[in-house]
Amino acid sequence: MDTPAPEIVIVPVDGRDAVVADVYARPGDGARAVVLCHGFKGYRRWGFIPHLARRFAGAGITAVALDFSHNGRVPADAGRGGWTDGGAAGMFTSPERFRRDTLAREARDLAAVIAWLRAGGAAALAGEAALGLWGHSQGGVIALLAALDDPAIAAVATWSTPAHPDHYTARQKRVWREEGALAFADHETGTALALGIEFLDDLERRHDHYAVAERAGALRAPHLIVHGERDLAVPVGDAARFCDVPSAVADKKCLRLVTGHTFGWDAATEPGEALRRAADATVHWFDTYLGGKRTP
Repeated sequence: MDTPAPEIVIVPVDGRDAVVADVYARPGDGARAVVLCHGFKGYRRWGFIPHLARRFAGAGITAVALDFSHNGRVPADAGRGGWTDGGAAGMFTSPERFRRDTLAREARDLAAVIAWLRAGGAAALAGEAALGLWGHSQGGVIALLAALDDPAIAAVATWSTPAHPDHYTARQKRVWREEGALAFADHETGTALALGIEFLDDLERRHDHYAVAERAGALRAPHLIVHGERDLAVPVGDAARFCDVPSAVADKKCLRLVTGHTFGWDAATEPGEALRRAADATVHWFDTYLGGKRTP
C-alpha cells in the first residue's frame, strides 16, 4: 500500500517555541508510532530520514519526524504565532536559534512531542498506543534520555549514536569560553553557525546525566544499536559500549554494518544495501516491540 505525503504539524513547546514535524501515516493506522529524532545540524528531511519514515508508515507504524526547535530547518520566528511551514527545500537553520540550542532544549522538545501524541496528536495516538523512539547521532542521545526517563516508551533504536555527547577537546572548550561561542558552518548550505556558551554550560553541568552508554543498563525499553564499521563521525567502539553494558530488563541487539556513518545513502539514487539492511532491522524491531505479530 502506498504511503501518503506527510502531514506537516506544529507542536507548541512551553508557549515560546515550536517543534515542526512531518507525520507519515496510512488511513486507519494509529495504534503504534515512532518519533524520529535527527542529529546535530540535521533536520527532519535530512538524508535517509524520509526513507525510513515511509518504511515505518508502510508497515502500519505512524512515523513522526521532527525538527528540534533550535536545531533543525526552522526560521527565527518559529513559535511566535502565525508561522506555518510550507516545506520549502531551501529553508536553512536559523543561526540565532541554533546558537541558543542545548541538549536540555532538545530533550524538552521531544517530551513535548511525546505528550502531544499521547493527548491525541495528528494521528489519534491517545491512551494506550505503543510509542517508540528512533534517533540518529545526537538525536539518539536525546531518544535514549527520553526512554530512560519514561518507562512507557516501548522500544528504542539508535543509529550512529555516541556513548556520550561530550566529544569536544579541552582546547575547543577553552576557545569556546574565550570567544563566547564555538563557530563552524552547515555542511549542506554553507550557513555560518555557532553554539553559545549555554550549550557548553549545560553539557558540563549535566555531564553524568548525558552519559547514555553508562546509563544504558537502566533502560527498560528494548534497544537496537546500529552503527557503521567505518564511521568517521562517531567511533564504532561507542556502539560496543552500548552493547556491553549489562541489562537485566531490556532486550538489546547490535547491528554493525560494513559501511560509513551514512549507511551508503545517496540522496540522488536508490538506497544502498547497507541502508536497506539498517532500515529492515529497524522496522522489524519496532514492528515486534510495538505490538506486531513477528518474533524478536
